[in-house]
Amino acid sequence: MSEQDIENEIQRKGLNAPRLKPANIDAVIASETYHVFPGTTLTICCLTLLNGFTVTGESAAASPENFDEEVGRRIARENARNKIWQLEGYLLRQRLYQCVPPEVIARACHEVNRAYCEALGDHSQPSWEDAPAWQRESARMGVDLHMMGDFGPEASHISWMKQKVDDGWVYGPEKNPEKKEHPCLVPFDQLPREQQAKDFIFRAVVHALK
Repeated sequence: MSEQDIENEIQRKGLNAPRLKPANIDAVIASETYHVFPGTTLTICCLTLLNGFTVTGESAAASPENFDEEVGRRIARENARNKIWQLEGYLLRQRLYQCVPPEVIARACHEVNRAYCEALGDHSQPSWEDAPAWQRESARMGVDLHMMGDFGPEASHISWMKQKVDDGWVYGPEKNPEKKEHPCLVPFDQLPREQQAKDFIFRAVVHALK
């Protein structure tokens, strides 16, 4: 079974206790680099995580005639990425041992953000109980991210942007769910100050409650 097949099976069976998901693993990857050693088929992938930690993966062809650099890079990356599951699995187990449930923190973050939006004149945000599943899931993923380490507020925006882009959203001057356009799909330093504040507040709430 592929990773997505397993995820679909878990969702189908309603196994909703705190757990890692493929998107959680991808969200902590900040950058990737590759190196093929001259004269060999050995390919190294180095994944740098948001907190600066690095993991590596390797691949090599038994028969040089079969070596394909693109395939080698893909295998090496997957081997490196698999190591993140182990690291994040340990961190999640530790959080469950000593922390406030992530669901509770996600709800608090959502309600604080809703109050902040109302202070700005935006009354479109629903309560946690009335929020659509995708919005609650986005908040939970944001909580998971900040509970994994001491990331800056920009990390929330990077994770949020990735979720939106993966779901087909693009930049637009106004938020339009039907067209999947959003004005905040820009780098963190290009956001208006009041939008950056949301990520500062979100991070502060998570760290205060974890």
